[in-house]
Amino acid sequence: MSSRRVLWTLALVLFMTGPALAAPAKPSKAPPKLAGRVFVTADRVKDVARESLARQFQNAAPQAVLARRQNGHWVGTVVAFFKKPAVQGPIILWIFDKADKQALKDNEPVQAVTVDAKASDTFVHETDFDPDQGYNKDHTYIIRVGQIIAKKEKVYATGEVKLLK
Repeated sequence: MSSRRVLWTLALVLFMTGPALAAPAKPSKAPPKLAGRVFVTADRVKDVARESLARQFQNAAPQAVLARRQNGHWVGTVVAFFKKPAVQGPIILWIFDKADKQALKDNEPVQAVTVDAKASDTFVHETDFDPDQGYNKDHTYIIRVGQIIAKKEKVYATGEVKLLK
């Protein structure tokens, strides 16, 4: 076989397989049952990669429970999975006392925590539930994670945490 024919064959093979080899892999998404949900864990999350978070929380209970620390605070890591990536800018955690129906109706959280974050479809933040900020033992709190977009609240995920004695 002539060297010219070998070169053309090689070029054709590279042309045919090149795009397939060079095509970027689609990013894997969290399982659909996690999208739109917030989880809280007493443990610090070491690996914040989406795939690792999905493995960690795929069988987690829908409501988390936190025990009070010696300093009287409850500390937990909030992990949220969004259906679509948030836009670049601050992420807000709105935390409501589930027992306070009027505050829920009036959209008045116990606390609103603003965190600078990159655009992503997951969110991880360690949160201090301080009794001096209005948190009480044996209460369940609803956590909404979202952003203010065009002067409106855009909630990406929700979940609950119960604070024990």
